[in-house]
Amino acid sequence: MLNSYYTEKLLGIQEVEIKNIQEKEECYEISIEQPRKKCICPCCGELTNKIHDYRHQRIKELPAFNKKVLLILRKRRYVCSCGKRFFEPNTFLARYQRMTKRAIMGILDKLSDSRSYTAVAHEFNISTSTVMCRKFSMRMMYGQEKCKRLQKSITEC
Repeated sequence: MLNSYYTEKLLGIQEVEIKNIQEKEECYEISIEQPRKKCICPCCGELTNKIHDYRHQRIKELPAFNKKVLLILRKRRYVCSCGKRFFEPNTFLARYQRMTKRAIMGILDKLSDSRSYTAVAHEFNISTSTVMCRKFSMRMMYGQEKCKRLQKSITEC
């Protein structure tokens, strides 16, 4: 297992353990998992540590070493004594998303360089409509000015 400091620096993700890295011809597949901990039930507010099941989610990340990067997150689904089932929370992936927050900000950064939607879509291996949708959703969530500040802070890292 890699030191957690290097994991955080490599992926830009905190509190994640790398379980496996596979180099394929077209991409890197990195299997990750969060350390097990007690979670608060969103329904009743009690702490629970009982796991219902696991799911694997494929997540697109920024390209590295001229190859696509796919994160394979092993998500835990907890079950509470009240009967509610819920996924463990994480900081790097918004709900219902298949792309990390960092990848979305990378798309916005490329768009700020006066690139076309098509060129950015080709670079990130996504559709042109997804690029346009990400730009629109970020502006709606954060507003135009905050979006520009977020892009600037990412490019400074």
